Amino acid sequence: MLRPASTRWFEVLCPRRESVRTVTELARTGAVEIEIRDRVCGDFPLEHLSEGLGAYDALRVRYARYWERARLRRKMLVESPDVVLERALARIGAWRREADPLIDILQSCEEELTRLKWLAQVIGKIIDSPLDFGAVARSGPVLGTFCAILPGDAAPQFPNDVIPRRIPWGDEYCAMILGPRDRLDAVKRLVQAAKGRVIERPPWLKGDARDSLARIGARREFLSTRVVYLKAELDTLFDEYDLGDTLGEVAGLAWFAGHVGCLERAGEHLVWVTGWTDDLRGERLRAALDAGRTRALLRLAKPPPGKRPPQILDNPPWMRPFELFARALGVPGSDEADPTPVLIVVVPLLFGYMFGDVGQGAVLIGVGLWLQRRWPEARLMVLGGGSAMVFGLLFGSLFGREDIIPALWMHPLHDPLTLLGVPLLFAVGLLSLGHLLSGLSALWRGELGRWLMQDLGFLVLYLGLIAMVLRPGLGWVALLGLAWYLIGAFMVHRALLGGLAAIGHLLESGVQILVNTLSFARVGAFALAHSALSVAVVTMADSVPLWAGILIMILGNLLIIFLEGLVVSIQTTRLVLFEFFNRFLQGTGRVFRPLPAPPPVVQEAL
Repeated sequence: MLRPASTRWFEVLCPRRESVRTVTELARTGAVEIEIRDRVCGDFPLEHLSEGLGAYDALRVRYARYWERARLRRKMLVESPDVVLERALARIGAWRREADPLIDILQSCEEELTRLKWLAQVIGKIIDSPLDFGAVARSGPVLGTFCAILPGDAAPQFPNDVIPRRIPWGDEYCAMILGPRDRLDAVKRLVQAAKGRVIERPPWLKGDARDSLARIGARREFLSTRVVYLKAELDTLFDEYDLGDTLGEVAGLAWFAGHVGCLERAGEHLVWVTGWTDDLRGERLRAALDAGRTRALLRLAKPPPGKRPPQILDNPPWMRPFELFARALGVPGSDEADPTPVLIVVVPLLFGYMFGDVGQGAVLIGVGLWLQRRWPEARLMVLGGGSAMVFGLLFGSLFGREDIIPALWMHPLHDPLTLLGVPLLFAVGLLSLGHLLSGLSALWRGELGRWLMQDLGFLVLYLGLIAMVLRPGLGWVALLGLAWYLIGAFMVHRALLGGLAAIGHLLESGVQILVNTLSFARVGAFALAHSALSVAVVTMADSVPLWAGILIMILGNLLIIFLEGLVVSIQTTRLVLFEFFNRFLQGTGRVFRPLPAPPPVVQEAL
């Protein structure tokens, strides 16, 4: 588990006319990344269909709103892409001849519904105002009216021969415009140029404001019913022309053209599908090809010369949420250690130490269990909450109160020096482990001898300096480490300039690792802050009546859980990424990017 696994090179030989179907079945596994060999003859199985696929894309943009109301069924592609696309365009064309008149009527109804909705809102604003809408409705034939709604910061300069009457309209400018009918078109263009909306009064709308609202309500009800029937007719047409299967097949061709495009030619009638897979034994790939009844041959082979395989982290499912930290820097290279098995211990310990409370930890566990079905990374919250409960028992803290359960170790505010010192000792062990992991990487690179002669001496020097602080009599360990490093550096470089560079590296790395060690003091500092904030909440709760104290305890604990939980999570992440990882992890691996599978069913029927 400590070493990332390399993906394997796979090769699938299949008939050219079945290449789209074969790649589709492979992509369904989510385990393949397509890549062709260098300097080979490329083959574009759908290149001759580019014009037809372009026509389909244009139709999809225009009619997607109506197609998405129904179910696109993904069927096994057993016919050639030419036949599938030709049949699909023919069916779509026949469907359009009957659907376009219905769509035109539907769009007209929907546009009128929108206009009537705005008009009803305008009339509702003036229904109790001195403005006589009945007089407005009777205007003509010389005079005309319309309503304009513009952005609030607009300052329209209307002609002098029109009269605008402001209407209250929130943050926007709304006005009823009255003027000569032959001049209103120019005023409407002025409103539209200012990104405003023009709301016309239909000729059939007569009477005062209340009568007009009743007429609009009746018209909107009629239009809404008609829209429902028109959509039902379109859905019926969709099924009559069997567009569910047809569009599903063409969507698969469009997916192939967009995500794959080029394969490797293997002959006049054969192609190679090649690339990388994280199915290291090929079992899922073979099962997918068999289930799809493809006429294809699969083999796992050595990658072509010069090809760099993507890396994958080979961890059990329960460890995978902790891969989030390593992936923040990329993917560990083949000669770098995967820190995930270490993080399942380190991350909960750091979080729990800074957030030690039995009750608050239990809340985190409950929230994590609730979220983990939708968000697998929420398992981090579950483990962090469990660690917080353990440290809550050690610190004797239950929802911030330290007078309910006894402390199995200490109360943080009673012994702050110990609380600050323990994380520093933990840092020494963690950073030393990081240095040892760099030695493991050196072993995989074939540079273990150099690491033993030089870097191991640096580790001895570091531990010696820490030991000298605790026990001055152990200063000889630091001197041994220094001599080890200098002699090893001379043996490695065998040149004065290289030795001087090694001394400079020693000074830089020594200061860096000491600063990294001191950074872990923040773990104790945040543990103290968490305890102090809890005590403040408890003190306020104890100084007020019981009902108010209960309320303060609830709100205070919620604030601590949210605020402290966020801060402690950030600090844990920072310590892991910038203090621990920089000892051994560069993230030089190539990321495995599996081919996205074509969507199965686009949308359920409404």
